[in-house]
Amino acid sequence: MPLHTYFDMEGNATVYCIYMNEVLHANIFFVITSIAVVLFTILVCLVLYHVLKIVKAVRRIVDRVEAGSEVIAEDLENLRDNLNPAKLIGLVMSWMPNARPRRRTRRKSDDE
Repeated sequence: MPLHTYFDMEGNATVYCIYMNEVLHANIFFVITSIAVVLFTILVCLVLYHVLKIVKAVRRIVDRVEAGSEVIAEDLENLRDNLNPAKLIGLVMSWMPNARPRRRTRRKSDDE
């Protein structure tokens, strides 16, 4: 039991027993809880704001990568269309030293 002593002007001591009633306890609890909820909400809003900024930046990066991959795909398609196997063989043969084009010789048939 909390006891408090009060002294008046003449020096007489009076002892009081002070109890906090339940309503005062509830009010203090709700004030503290309200402040905590507001601070938590502000913190969550700040975190979400930064997360959204990061997501937007990632989206811009992904869009650039997609655009680049489309360009590369078009270039490869054009390369495939323009590559002729005969031209490729001629190009490879031109890189080889001492490579001569082979001449086809006709075999004599058994009848001749």
